[in-house]
Amino acid sequence: MDPILTEFSLLGVTRPIGGYGLAVTLGILVSSAVAARAAHRAQEDVGATIATIGYATMAGFAGAFLLHAIVEWARTGDPLAILEQGGLVFYGAVPTAVAAVVIAGRAFGMPWLKIIDLSVPGIAMGHALGRIGCFLGGCCFGAEWDGPWAAIAIHPLAASAHPSVPRHPVQLYESMGLLVLAAIFTFVKPDRVGDGGRALSYVALYAVLRFSMEQLRADTVRGMFFGLSTSMIISLALFASAIVWGLRIRRARAAA
Repeated sequence: MDPILTEFSLLGVTRPIGGYGLAVTLGILVSSAVAARAAHRAQEDVGATIATIGYATMAGFAGAFLLHAIVEWARTGDPLAILEQGGLVFYGAVPTAVAAVVIAGRAFGMPWLKIIDLSVPGIAMGHALGRIGCFLGGCCFGAEWDGPWAAIAIHPLAASAHPSVPRHPVQLYESMGLLVLAAIFTFVKPDRVGDGGRALSYVALYAVLRFSMEQLRADTVRGMFFGLSTSMIISLALFASAIVWGLRIRRARAAA
């Protein structure tokens, strides 16, 4: 596990290429490609879809950074703690990215719920790649564990290398779980798309996956409140919300 994959030199300037950044970039590209393909097959505006993805990506990064800043503030009591330890929290990206999709989708006259429903497999695949980036970067690391596939980080830039002990490769566990979800939503064809039911099913399943994985993590950056991590609390809220809204959609379908 090495946060720095290689170095790139141009005109006498050398810049490192990190595994986390590369994996996240590939994840965004994969998710975008799947969404664009879904829009094309649904005979929707591909250009508007790509533009919406761009807005959602920027909003998602902003939300992920903001939630991390809030968690660090609550954990340390210092509103400027984020300046000493940067980072991103995936769940923070969800509301801001969705808001950007809604606003841009309406501005472009796109059926944004339909595009999200059709893009679920790509979202899962892109997220899986992002978790591989977490493993390479040594963040979001697992609890100490001396099992047969334990991972040991030794690079000083990896947070999981302090201390450098065998750990659960929890990032890879989640990545594999996300790939399973991607396969399920790829091969199990929906009866209907466009009302958000498919996206809500994914949200509920991912919330269960994330809650389970959080119990194997050991990083303090995620914050612990009332015995639960920030992401565990959000997972519970998302699961409950997905069930409630899913039941409303089911009733609406039955009444149609």
